[in-house]
Amino acid sequence: MVEVIIEHEWKKEDGENVMKVVGGIIEMQKKGTLPPGFALKGVQLLKGRNKAICNWEAPSSSSLSELLAKVNPPTIHTVTEVSRVL
Repeated sequence: MVEVIIEHEWKKEDGENVMKVVGGIIEMQKKGTLPPGFALKGVQLLKGRNKAICNWEAPSSSSLSELLAKVNPPTIHTVTEVSRVL
């Protein structure tokens, strides 16, 4: 397992669709229906900006990128494997 962040940025007009996708993923996390090995650990919306940072645990950063491609959110996004310091 690795820790991964996904930075999402979207156009203002796509905000409603982005929130639908995020809400669906959060519901899957709550219900335990995400694919095995994946866990959404947090979502931070940046105030006043069309940007969010999502914290994940995944089998690998490439497997999370593959899952993201299937979901295809209306965002420009970057997937980065991270190390927890604190």
